[in-house]
Amino acid sequence: MSNGELDTTLKPKKKNKFLSIVMFFLISGAIGAALGMLLTTYLKEFMNVHIKSNNMFVEMLKVYGVIFIFFAGFLIHIVIHEAGHLFFGLISGYSFVSFRIGSFTLIKENKKLKHKKFNIPGTGGQCIMMPPALKDGKYPFVVYNFGGVIMNLIVAIAGILVVIFVEGVIFPLDAILVLVSAAGIVAALTNGIPMKMGGISNDAYNVLSMLKDEEARSGFYIQLRVCGLQSLGTRIKDMPLEMFKLKENSDLCNPMNTATRLIEYNWHLDNLNLESAKQSIDSFIPYFDKLIPLFRNEVNCERIFLELAGNCDKAIIDDLYDKNLKKYIKAAKYMISKKRLLMAYEGFYNEDKSKALKYYEDTKQLCKKYPVKGDADMELMIVEWIKEKLSI
Repeated sequence: MSNGELDTTLKPKKKNKFLSIVMFFLISGAIGAALGMLLTTYLKEFMNVHIKSNNMFVEMLKVYGVIFIFFAGFLIHIVIHEAGHLFFGLISGYSFVSFRIGSFTLIKENKKLKHKKFNIPGTGGQCIMMPPALKDGKYPFVVYNFGGVIMNLIVAIAGILVVIFVEGVIFPLDAILVLVSAAGIVAALTNGIPMKMGGISNDAYNVLSMLKDEEARSGFYIQLRVCGLQSLGTRIKDMPLEMFKLKENSDLCNPMNTATRLIEYNWHLDNLNLESAKQSIDSFIPYFDKLIPLFRNEVNCERIFLELAGNCDKAIIDDLYDKNLKKYIKAAKYMISKKRLLMAYEGFYNEDKSKALKYYEDTKQLCKKYPVKGDADMELMIVEWIKEKLSI
């Protein structure tokens, strides 16, 4: 592609980014104004009686209390949000795979709910479901993705209506309901307006991406299906490569396509075909600066691993293994692939077999609580391979 062509493709993206920022502030301002009018009209007397005080200590205590209740309400709405994905997914024909809040994860195993541990840095929760079979190449994705936002709004509006219209709701219950409802509206806004939060695409961004790009829509379906199959114990190497093979000129900046290419990478890794795996991971290099931070970190982790397992060029590894990546790896302590990376780093880079063996044992322990069995089995196979190469 020539420089001229590259410039042409970049301009609309900058324009879209600017428009999304403008839309965010306009919609946020409109909703904020509406909430302000609502509070002024219906809750003015309540605010004057219960928030104002001549005692500075009491005033500060109330202010901190308001902040605490709001953030507690926001945490509650994370659970409500994921429950919304679950509910609207079930009524859309999806089946349950896993439900996560923080690192606490529930999965269905042998018809029973079991507790596992998993986390993705930058996310408060996640609801994964197996999508229904395609019909004429289509599947329901809008309601499933917006289910969390819908549930946040339903609960928030219900709380406000109770305060306004139900008699006998007095302080502090009315204050709690208002603050929790406000937190719900914030949760709905941050997921219902297309944007990237902390480098993670939100629900609305994903929906917009899928509406605009058929390949992204297909990629989302593939991700859910692959995750569902792996959770049931199917190894990724046992799936057909054509299932997640992107077109030659696919836009890898699109998060859906990025994730699909990473699935392809894992297929080669699960087959221990490191040369093909390197080709897959290196395909991100021309797009690297435009990948969302989560995927940039993931790509660099795998680039380091392949270098460690191959030529082990310390200059390349040092360049990639910077402060930000170390922080990410530390935060991703429940992701098995990071234990595998650290085992390889200690074994091949530092030539410290005792520390490498420690990460090997950590991997085995983490696998017992890992929610994606197929992925855990692949990682166990790779650390056994590393152990053999290190002769430990």
